[in-house]
Amino acid sequence: MKQELLRILRDVFRSAGYSVNESSRYDLIAEKDGYKTIIKFGSDPDMSDLKFFADQVLEGIGLYVSTTDVDPDVKLYGEDLGLIIWERDEVSMHIGRAVLADIEGTASELELVREPSAYSSGRSRLSETSEPRPFSDVFRGTVVSTREGVTPSYHCATPAFPLAEVMVPAHAVDSVHLELQAAPLKLTKDRAAAMGKPHVQTVQAVILKLVPFWRYSYSLKVEKKYRSKIIDISGEGVGYLNALNGSISNIAITEVSDVLELPDNDYEFKTQIITHAQAKDSILNMLIDEHTKDLRFDDTKGEAIISEHKRFKPAVEDINLRIDLVYVPIWEVKGPRNSVELNAHTAEVLTHPVDDDVEFI
Repeated sequence: MKQELLRILRDVFRSAGYSVNESSRYDLIAEKDGYKTIIKFGSDPDMSDLKFFADQVLEGIGLYVSTTDVDPDVKLYGEDLGLIIWERDEVSMHIGRAVLADIEGTASELELVREPSAYSSGRSRLSETSEPRPFSDVFRGTVVSTREGVTPSYHCATPAFPLAEVMVPAHAVDSVHLELQAAPLKLTKDRAAAMGKPHVQTVQAVILKLVPFWRYSYSLKVEKKYRSKIIDISGEGVGYLNALNGSISNIAITEVSDVLELPDNDYEFKTQIITHAQAKDSILNMLIDEHTKDLRFDDTKGEAIISEHKRFKPAVEDINLRIDLVYVPIWEVKGPRNSVELNAHTAEVLTHPVDDDVEFI
């Protein structure tokens, strides 16, 4: 439900003239006339949830969208923190206003969130010029504009679909920009389909997925002494751990930017499963195994040769490790019986699926 509501709200804000980007830190960032609205989705928030969100809002104003009703005391607390709180009914009302404005051709004039200076004492308030109406009222009977002096009528039957399935018409968008640390997309959808066709025979669908990887860089230099010998254990490098299945990946990334540009908003955003702590433990264990040395030492006593095996390995504290999360755009080309994935950054055909849902043959 969250993804569906996010999609609807994204289109509502865009139809109202906001530029909207998705964010790995929040859910959406909407901007209009130089003012940012940081949007977070949740359900049944408590005071600690709102305090945590308010502390994250470093610029603009924070909008917390709840899919449920919010306890009055909790809502008042959030508003005192300077947040705007939209409960379920308010979400319905704003979606309804957007649909009506689109019908009237006034969507660009719609003011969903006012400038921060318009909110006094940290409290959010609806515009005094418009009265909240239930979402169902917008689609039942006669709709009358709330703008002064304008009273057009529009008759529309009550829809037979639930709120979550309402798709608000939006203006055409040439591209989508996501505030996301990611590898730039360079392989087009058509080119991906052409490259994937020999692997699946008949192309049935081409899906863009944003897949998270834990990128790590490390260095270590350790000297172990054994008898008169110095055992040097050193190394450095960069690698990637798949944040969906925990496997070390040979995914290729040549550059990373803080904003990912996509051709449209038709994509799947994959949420990480492997946490930072789990990734760190897995990578450290792997690096320790990789840099462990098993050496054989021969010694002569009289006519006898005595061989001795020794193992030297670095400790966790010997490894200087840095980890951050990077998203990689992946095209999945689906056929009747199997799928193939392509790195949309390098155009490389992947030999191992990045997602457990993919069936390679």
